[in-house]
Amino acid sequence: MHKKCPVMSVFWLLSKRWMLLILRSLNEWKETFGDIKRSLIWISSKILSERLSELQMEWYVDRMIIQEKPIKIRYSVTEKWKSLWDCIWEIDNWARLNTN
Repeated sequence: MHKKCPVMSVFWLLSKRWMLLILRSLNEWKETFGDIKRSLIWISSKILSERLSELQMEWYVDRMIIQEKPIKIRYSVTEKWKSLWDCIWEIDNWARLNTN
C-alpha cells in the first residue's frame, strides 16, 4: 500500500475490482452477504468475502453478528465511508463537467 501518500492509499484500495460496487450496494441497504452477492451476480463468493474483509480492516464497513436462529451477519457502511462517499460524489460531479 502507499503509506507515504494517504490519497494514493485510498485510491489504491478503492480501485481494486468490485470495491466501489460493493460499497454502492451497501449504500443501497444491501445488508447480508447474500444480498450483496445477488446484486453483484458476476462476483465470486471468494472475492466478495476477501473484499468485505479488506473494507472492514480499513474501517469502511462494519460486520455485525445478529444472534437469531439462524445466526445472521449484517454489513453496513461506517461514518468514515459516508464522509468519503461525499467526496466521491464531488469528484463525479467534476468529472461530468470536465470530461467528454
